[in-house]
Amino acid sequence: YKLDGPGTNKQVFDIYSFSHIIHGIIFYCILKYFGYRGNLIVYIAVIIEILWELFENTPFIINKYRKKFVTYEGDSIVNIIGDVIFTVLGIYLIYFSPKIALIYIILSEIILYPFRANFLYLSIGNLLLN
Repeated sequence: YKLDGPGTNKQVFDIYSFSHIIHGIIFYCILKYFGYRGNLIVYIAVIIEILWELFENTPFIINKYRKKFVTYEGDSIVNIIGDVIFTVLGIYLIYFSPKIALIYIILSEIILYPFRANFLYLSIGNLLLN
């Protein structure tokens, strides 16, 4: 599976979808900490994720990703919708089972690390440190 091939970021689901589940888990934790509850967490998280997707597809971020993923052209609308859906799945995962959500974060970071598709690499290693 070639991570930076022509079909990457064009389908509903790709290897990066797993990191969007972590977005949902993190959004849930932050919003819950600030006292938000129930559906309001989902609504705010969806708005944040959509804003991130819009920002992620600006020339500034696309060029940052291209330093490591040469053929990256940005996400398709279908992929953006998929990313938002996977974020919502992350919210529901932690809502129903915080322990499984924690295990998911640990395992996905370990499993996706060799593919450079884990949350920490994409968010911190590629965007903030690059």
